[in-house]
Amino acid sequence: MRVLAVLLALTIGFAGGAFSGGTVWASGFEGPGVAATVTRAADVLGAQDDAPCVLEGHIVEKLPRRKNRYLFEDHSGKIIVEIKNEVFGHLTVTPHDKVRLLGHIDWNRKRPNEVQVDALAIIGTVDAHDSPGR
Repeated sequence: MRVLAVLLALTIGFAGGAFSGGTVWASGFEGPGVAATVTRAADVLGAQDDAPCVLEGHIVEKLPRRKNRYLFEDHSGKIIVEIKNEVFGHLTVTPHDKVRLLGHIDWNRKRPNEVQVDALAIIGTVDAHDSPGR
């Protein structure tokens, strides 16, 4: 039982490190042939498929009749993100919460690029700098 508690604490500690303040680094190979990490909503629409993505902003609303799709906004604009229920886990997120989303670009020729979110963390509250044009 003690070993399980220690393993759980270590897992949470390592996972929390990915969401702590400061620079967020994508893991894996970085070099020729690999897309740069997308960090602004405005850059999502022109990014290549499966490019890594780290966004900070807030979720504005759940899109009606679109399963697991939400409208996300940061200082550069608004985009659609796909967040499955498992990603939310035990978190309750409101439009007033500033979040960090880690995921990748999902390209489809019939619609604009979206971000498929793999991890989410609440990092604060939304302020005036988090909305476009401010």
